[in-house]
Amino acid sequence: MNSPRPKLPAALAHLAVERSFGSGEAVFRMGAAARHVHFLAEGRVTLSRFGPQGEEVAIHAARAGEFFAEASLHSERYHCTAVVTRSALVASIPSDELRALLHTDAEFAMQWLTIVSRQLRQARTRVERLCLKSARERVRHLLLTEGSGATHRFALHVTIKDLAIDLGLTHEALYRTLASMEREGEIGRDAAMLVLLK
Repeated sequence: MNSPRPKLPAALAHLAVERSFGSGEAVFRMGAAARHVHFLAEGRVTLSRFGPQGEEVAIHAARAGEFFAEASLHSERYHCTAVVTRSALVASIPSDELRALLHTDAEFAMQWLTIVSRQLRQARTRVERLCLKSARERVRHLLLTEGSGATHRFALHVTIKDLAIDLGLTHEALYRTLASMEREGEIGRDAAMLVLLK
């Protein structure tokens, strides 16, 4: 389950300040001055807003290797709260320096556009997955869209509990679904990998 730590683009590495966060700590809170864009090197961070009755609504779960709070490039304040749900290493890039780099370095600007476009496609795919009704459909969709190779091999870089959150399921429902799919020969699995067999 160990994999190389995701790296920032070279043009940003010297601008970033890394900080470790424990589970439950906030990277930033809604309404705070938006002075940084953040890159998640390790761990997990959930971005949330609050509904009309004060209920917390998760709007995104950032994975290792993803940027979050990109909107701070064009906003004075954060529009959500980012809380660490598994111990995290976060690289923070000053928004004004990132904006300047986008204006002066055309090659990096294209790289940034590619990164943000990829993250948007991934987010749309996750929304599409969450619209599927059954747990089995969501697992198949995950393997078909994010797995690699002919057998759609999906490396488990997170725990089953974290994967269940990504799929909008309870971990009990996901355990039952995976066991059923494996028993019926639909998938193969071990501690590090899921494979679509049919």
